[in-house]
Amino acid sequence: MLTARVMAPAVIAIAALLARLHADARPPYPAGELIAEARAMPAEFASDVLIRLSGLPALTPAVRRDLLDEAFMRAYAAYDASRRSSTASLQPESRQSAQRFAYDSGLTRLTLQARAAQRLASIDGAHARELFEWIDVNLAPASCEEPLVPAVDEYYSALSILARTTFAGDRGEAIRFLERHLWRARLPSEMPAVARAVQRFGPSLDEAIYLEGVVRWILEASVPDPRGFSSASLDIVSGIGELQQVDHLRGVPGWHLLDGLREYLIDRLGAPRCADSTTEPMLPAVFNGVVGRLGAEGDVDRIDERTVRPAKLLAAARFDYYWQTPEPRRLHSGFEQLRGDGRTVYAQAVRQTKEWRDQADLLLTGIEQWTGRREPTERDYFYQKAALLTGLIDLAPPATVRTRAVRAFVDFLRHSNTERESRAMWLAMLTRCLEFARLDPSGEIFNLLEESHHPILSVYARVERMVRTRAREPENGRNP
Repeated sequence: MLTARVMAPAVIAIAALLARLHADARPPYPAGELIAEARAMPAEFASDVLIRLSGLPALTPAVRRDLLDEAFMRAYAAYDASRRSSTASLQPESRQSAQRFAYDSGLTRLTLQARAAQRLASIDGAHARELFEWIDVNLAPASCEEPLVPAVDEYYSALSILARTTFAGDRGEAIRFLERHLWRARLPSEMPAVARAVQRFGPSLDEAIYLEGVVRWILEASVPDPRGFSSASLDIVSGIGELQQVDHLRGVPGWHLLDGLREYLIDRLGAPRCADSTTEPMLPAVFNGVVGRLGAEGDVDRIDERTVRPAKLLAAARFDYYWQTPEPRRLHSGFEQLRGDGRTVYAQAVRQTKEWRDQADLLLTGIEQWTGRREPTERDYFYQKAALLTGLIDLAPPATVRTRAVRAFVDFLRHSNTERESRAMWLAMLTRCLEFARLDPSGEIFNLLEESHHPILSVYARVERMVRTRAREPENGRNP
């Protein structure tokens, strides 16, 4: 956590920044109206939109810096501190898989702040590093009952970029910056990102030798985390193995990383294990395969799976399933019948028939009328209804039914709860709609979002259109 000594200047800086940025509510430069509207949005949305707008090449570096500064500060108010994910397959149609989908919207404090600092690196490297120092990475292990584990790959990706690009050739300071922040890694789910950050930094031979020691020490000092290890172990072997291969080709002598990885794996394989984990039994063979592929058999001992047994088995992951109450079960069954025969999706020719369209129209009426009063939580109702509507939009060919489904979805988003705990899921569903809009040559979806009279829907649609349009414009003739 930030100490009081650090927080004091941080609070002062935030107050001064916001006062300066809000001195003119509608700045006189391109996208000024959108920026002003974004500032009136809830904090997470405002941060996300300001970061998106900062990529407009027509803006001056000073304006872009101001936007990224403000986005970074507003991210402190985000409901979720960081993403949670899993490399393992989650039970489909469960609350846990929906949570992972929501986290993919990136509407967390750490994700937003890492994005802002990374974009700022090309504008003001020293200031980007200053902001990056304020990012608090304080992750707690997940329990075996939780299938999702902390995921902060974006933090280590930004770290690598800042270390590589913002020190003007001062490699000593760059290495110290990189190492200091790599040491924040404690959990198994962070280790693959650590290996990638070191590899992307592009160290010289001497730097690679030193950083191999750092990575090995981080592995040794990491905390026990059965669920995190279950989720990340295969990626750990892959990431460390790839880094060792690159270092070996670079001329680093020996197999220091593979030796450290072997010790780490043997220690974790003998520790308590989540009862439903399926990755641990595969690890000895996967590790031995990496050793063989790199030609290190004579120097690195293999892992004998017969000698590695868990100390004990812990709990298994808990899943809460959707479509359990009568109304959503009926609607979901109707959607599956429209979708196909269970294995393949109906061809478009089938979905253009009057019979299919009439059935889709009837299903859409049922979805619109469903109130969700019997669902355990408002979030469960929101996800299920939004999933049905977006699924129908995806299935229906351009015609009356699809237009009506888009209108129903936009109206549903307009009237849905956007309180702090619901914002990530809400944006994840809006993002699905924007994905459909990008593939819609008629522009109908963008038009419906812009004309929704909902400030957040309208802003996101206009930002998407502006970013896409400006990205295609030639550099000459722009007025910054």
